[in-house]
This record gives sequence, structure tokens and C-alpha cells, in this order.
Amino acid sequence: MNRKNTTIAVLCILLIASTSISYHIYQQQQQVIDVQENIIEKLTRAGSAGNAGKEEKQTPTTVDVNVPVPVTESGSCANIVAVRSDTHSGVIGKVHVELKEGNGNVLVNTNPFVESTTQYSVREAVKVAENYTNINIANRDIIVYFDINGTLIGGPSAGAAITAATIAAIENKEVRQDAAITGTIEEGGRIGQVSGVFEKAVAAEENGMELFLVPRGQKKLIYYEQEIGEREIFGFTFTRVYYTPKEIDLGEYMKGKMEVEEVSTIDDVVAYMVA
Repeated sequence: MNRKNTTIAVLCILLIASTSISYHIYQQQQQVIDVQENIIEKLTRAGSAGNAGKEEKQTPTTVDVNVPVPVTESGSCANIVAVRSDTHSGVIGKVHVELKEGNGNVLVNTNPFVESTTQYSVREAVKVAENYTNINIANRDIIVYFDINGTLIGGPSAGAAITAATIAAIENKEVRQDAAITGTIEEGGRIGQVSGVFEKAVAAEENGMELFLVPRGQKKLIYYEQEIGEREIFGFTFTRVYYTPKEIDLGEYMKGKMEVEEVSTIDDVVAYMVA
């Protein structure tokens, strides 16, 4: 009898220890799961949050790039989306690109703070934009600054948006203000994949975007749905948390609220966003 009691006691201790470890893991993952559940709920609600206000912009004057001076100033802006590291929620803002008389410098306003990866992305965007337009901008400076609710701009995911705004500024055109894009800009004008597309799509829809562009292959996403199972052992009820992968098609979830399209190159981006 004593041996049986000892065995039961050992089993109970092991089960309690296992439950404690599972609960610790659950607590760490709960914040991310809660955010995903909130996003799913928002995506399935009918109706959009309304059209975002469109930025007014004066019609720019045509620039003759063959004449070094004087150079007429021009500029453009594009919507960008990001994911906050503290709340794991998407936010939307703008990147502004201005061209002024200068010596071919690329200047980045670091307020809010801009990480080195983003600064590198800016320079790559300018190079791709110059190659795309086939216009020499050696007699002008390009100034890039960000307007977004946050204290840190990090990562290369705004590269495609920066490139679109730069092309529009060089060609004296405009970027659609009811559209947003996420994606890196790579050599040759390719659009690279990014993280947080799910959260960014929600932010775009909630801010009245009618079109959201994502890198090729990222229209369908995988998220993890929480499942809870209970089991009773020796009078004790133990709860175990499972996370089951589910596929979500952004185009289907956003149907009737916002159009979602995939892009592979900067040519695709310009066709959708620059006019």
C-alpha cells in the first residue's frame, strides 16, 4: 500500500511540474495569440473603417534634368505600414520624398529614429528609382523623411514604398493615397518578402485603404489558432494548450472591404500606384 501511495505521489508531482512548465510557455505565447485573435475578429467584421483622408498636393512643375541649374523642387509621398514591437499591432504612416537642387546626396531625416537597415533601404530605393526612370539626378539632392506613429523605424519593409515615392518625385507624378504597400526593394527592382503582413493588412483596411500590395507569395498566410484541451487524472483536472496552424487568404477575408494584390517587381508597383 505504501509503495502504491508513493507511486501515486510521484505521478502527481510529475503532472504538477509538467503543468507548471506548460503554463509558463502558455503565458509567453498568450500575448501574440491574443493579438492574432483580435486581428481575425476584425477581419471577419463587415464594413470598412471608412476612407482615409487624402493628402492634398500641388501639381509639380516639369524638371529639365539636362540643365544643371536651376532645378525646380518636386516631391511625393506614399503610405507605409509597420508592426509595433510592443503591441504587435499594425500601424500606418507616410514616407515623403523631396528633390531639391544639390549634388546627388541622399539625406534621411532620422526623427523618428531610423535604423541602419532602413537607411540602406532608402539608398537602394533611390538607385532603383534612378535606373527605372533613366533620369540622371546627379544635380539634385533627395530628402527622405517618415511620418508614422512610433519612435523607431527599423527594417527594410518600406523599401518598395520609398521607391514608388522616389519614382513619382523624379517623374513629377503622384502616388495613390488610397493604397499601401509592404515589401523590400532589392537589386534589379525585385520586391522581397517581409514579416507581419497579417497585422499590416488589418492596419491598412482600418485606415481606409482600398488597395494593399504584398510581395509575391504572401497573399496567403499561416497563423496559429489556440485550442484548449482538458484531462482529468487522479481527481485533478489538467489543461493543455495547443496551437493549430491555419491558412488565411487575405484576398478572401478583405473581399468587399479592400483589394489585396501581389507584386513581384517595381514595374508592378508603379502600374498599381503611380500616375
